[in-house]
Order: sequence, then structure tokens, then C-alpha cells
Amino acid sequence: MMSKRTFFLIAIFFLIAGITALPSQGMAQESPFCNGDFEAGYLDCWEGHGDTGVAEFNVISGDYSAYMTTAPDPDEELNGYSAQAQLSEFPAYNNMCSWMESGLAYPVNVPQAVNVSFRVRYKTDESLSTKTCTDPFEVKLVTPNGTIELVDISVDGITPGPGATVRNMTANTFIRPPVLPPFTCTEGIFECETPVFEVSKKLAYSSCEPLFLTLTICDRCDDEVDSAAFIDDVQITFEDMPVALFVSPGMGGGQPIPCEISTQTTWIMKGR
Repeated sequence: MMSKRTFFLIAIFFLIAGITALPSQGMAQESPFCNGDFEAGYLDCWEGHGDTGVAEFNVISGDYSAYMTTAPDPDEELNGYSAQAQLSEFPAYNNMCSWMESGLAYPVNVPQAVNVSFRVRYKTDESLSTKTCTDPFEVKLVTPNGTIELVDISVDGITPGPGATVRNMTANTFIRPPVLPPFTCTEGIFECETPVFEVSKKLAYSSCEPLFLTLTICDRCDDEVDSAAFIDDVQITFEDMPVALFVSPGMGGGQPIPCEISTQTTWIMKGR
């Protein structure tokens, strides 16, 4: 007859085996992605061209948000609001684009997934009735295997990229395309604006190569200052490969495997 001690040990064994067999979630890595909240007050760790920068107005969270617009020469007035309209000395209109590029985000350990998220408010003076000039704002994740569309917002619609989610932060609802952005129009710079959208995507990713974001806003078909995007709370984080419980390193478990990224790889990714 089985003793109570033997029965207890067998029960503990099966309990441990069951826990080990459960699917485990990867642990979030503390990756040094730089200045994603723009609270430095300038585009530290970011690159840009055209009318881009950091502003203390139209802020999404904190004290600063980044902006990118299709704007004129700063000597011109924008709807009578020259003090705030002089966002940059570089015009981007009449089928030109402004763009921003984040710093590199790289995994500390060999990952199983990458999580990307940011918040954006789109603003425009384009006619919402004719939708002739759509002025698209696009965000893409650049990976070693190519670019991945995260969102496209324009006068005539908002489209999440494959596998991405877009949440209306005001209504707390998710965008189901095709759908028109819910604009609210008043007087001021870029009279019509959307609520703040939160865009997020989780992507299976097991490489130690770095990633980065590209953001563009393009003026289409006219030479007027028409549209802008304000961006904040940009995050790129990685998840470690799950480590089975109660398994020693010699049996395939143990600590996460550190990544080593060479300077050469970094320069290749950024195209320098």
C-alpha cells in the first residue's frame, strides 16, 4: 500500500510537470528606445526632414508632442496664426512630404516578439466634402525583412495595417475599416481634427537585428498648408523567449540568451 509520503511526492511531481507544460509568456525586455515621449523638448534620437519638430501646443500627453506638417515658409502666415504656424523653416507642400525616422530599437536578449505602439492626432484644413487632396499620414515599421504598414490616416479614411489595431481614445472603440476619421471642426490652425488614436501591433520576431519607425505626411495636389499630425508615446519593446519553469540550463531552459549587435549591423540597417 502506497504511503502518504510517496503519494505526496508523486503529486508534487505531476504538479510541477503540469506547470512546466503550460504555455509561458515572454518577459518584457528593458530596451533603450530613446525619446519616444518627446519630453526632451526636441527631436533627440530622431531624424526628420520638412516641417517637423516638437511643440508645446496640441500636446497629446506630458509637456511635448512631436509634429509633422505640410507647411509653408515661416515668413508666411498660416490662417492668421503666424506665431504658432512658424513650426519649421522647411516647406513641404504641393506633392511634397515631411518625414521622421526614429532611433534604433534593439533587443537586449533573443526575443520572441516585438510590440510597437504610439498615439496620434491628425489635423487638416482640406475640404472634408470633396476629398480631392487626401494628404496621407503613414507610419511603417522597418525590419531586416522589409517594412510593415502600421496605419494610414488621411482626409478620406483611416486604415490600420495588417495585424495592427487602432483605438479611438475618446470613444474607447476600435477602428474597423473602411471608415472615415471622426473629425471635429472649429476655428484655429488646421480647423478639423480627429480624436487621439492609439495604434499598436505585436509581431513575432526572433532576430537580434534592430528596428525603427518611419513616419511621413504628404501634401497632395495643391500648394496650401493643409494637414498635420501630432505624435506621442512611441514605444518599441521586445519580449524574451519563454523559459520553462524548473528546467536547468543544461536541459534547454535557463536564462535568456543575450544579443550582441555590432556597429556594422547598425549602420547597415540605417543605410549610412
